Amino acid sequence: MKEKLNRLSDPNISKQEEDQILEEVLKKQFDGELKTKWKEKLENEFGIKRSTNGFKNKKYLKIFIAAAASIALFITLQLFNTTSSDPYVLAQQLLNEQEIIHPGATKGISDENQNRILAIHMFNSKDYIKSTIYFNNLTNPTEEDSYYHGLALLLSNQYTKAILKFEENRTTGDKYLQELTWYQAIAYLLNKQPGKSNTLLRQITNTEWNYKKAQQLLKKINTD
Repeated sequence: MKEKLNRLSDPNISKQEEDQILEEVLKKQFDGELKTKWKEKLENEFGIKRSTNGFKNKKYLKIFIAAAASIALFITLQLFNTTSSDPYVLAQQLLNEQEIIHPGATKGISDENQNRILAIHMFNSKDYIKSTIYFNNLTNPTEEDSYYHGLALLLSNQYTKAILKFEENRTTGDKYLQELTWYQAIAYLLNKQPGKSNTLLRQITNTEWNYKKAQQLLKKINTD
């Protein structure tokens, strides 16, 4: 853990790695505090104390386990509700909950060169940074290439570049118009530009893709 904490001082650390380390540290701290709290509760309220032979006074152990499970569930729900009240966190949750897979050649790609094959492979392997590199090396990107290039940028936390790529996507055709509106709105929000995200989310009508999720985000943005 010390080695991971030292990584936070590295100026070249990626946002993704930084978030992962912080999440692990917070979880470890939370688990430690919860363990200490319940150890004290066992001793003070139930007379249960750990010894070399295990727990003494097992009379209340089953009661304690049931109570601890209930409280742990309550804490988890409280943490989730608190976290999801933040529009930026909710945007990330909505992005993460959807599995995004490149269909490969199923949408009519007929000129798959090596860069395109590698770009698709890396995208579906969730190595989005490498995917963006191969997409960027395409000499004649299709509308589909540009769309998934933008998604790879978004999923690798390159929000400003993703926004620019999505804007470029809009000039190449309307095949992915609904998807572009949704993902660009997410990119704006994760890039801390709620006003621009708000504008795009309002363009999603009740007959279009992700309308209900758009309404969720709009509610969070406008009550924050």
